[in-house]
Amino acid sequence: MPYLPSEAAKKSEKYNNIINGDIREYQSEINDLKDKQQVSASIDANSPLRDEDGVLVSFESATPGISLEEDFEEVRLENKQFFFTGQIDNEFTYYFQPIATDDTTDTTTTTTNTKEVEFALTLRDYLIQFVNEYFAEEFTPEISTDKLHNRLLQFFDENRSKGSNAQGWEEFRLNKSRKAAGISGKRFGKVKKDLRDFQYDELIENHLYRTPQGQRIWLRLGFPYIVDQSPGKDS
Repeated sequence: MPYLPSEAAKKSEKYNNIINGDIREYQSEINDLKDKQQVSASIDANSPLRDEDGVLVSFESATPGISLEEDFEEVRLENKQFFFTGQIDNEFTYYFQPIATDDTTDTTTTTTNTKEVEFALTLRDYLIQFVNEYFAEEFTPEISTDKLHNRLLQFFDENRSKGSNAQGWEEFRLNKSRKAAGISGKRFGKVKKDLRDFQYDELIENHLYRTPQGQRIWLRLGFPYIVDQSPGKDS
């Protein structure tokens, strides 16, 4: 019955040299590298075995899973543990920072909106008194918007014709081209649109001032000249 390689190595020095030749060669190289590292004082648990080029060297053993290096080839890693002092922010507030706002812009916008509302209310009061003067009514500021607009539409429908400017109008007006040119069918449609959009400044300067009766009543009530705040193609 033939010998196993391990048994042959025990029975014959020749077979032992053949079988273990690689191991002896590897061990010779290992010893040579270890000697070189000892000369440079770099052999320790944090310096694995390397060749002249700094490449990590490892030799396979005949026994599976085992290398031929020494214990110092197992690199030692420093065991570190971190501790936190104080309270940990587990609300993730770093990622949910409040958005910075421009207080100046907000204040300016609020002031502008307030002025626009006050201006619109003032013009509404003017128009209520205008309607009261023309229709001999006694409406108060509590009049509904629908009733006020209906009265104004009635006024424009009854005063479509053009005519001469009211006495003192040329001296009063701030717009030299604003004269009693009348209300055409197309302009009557614009009157409805301005009422629907609550554009009272446009309604007054662009339409009411075009009627002789509108000029006379406005002067009689002593109201200031109202300028269209957004003049455009409808002026």
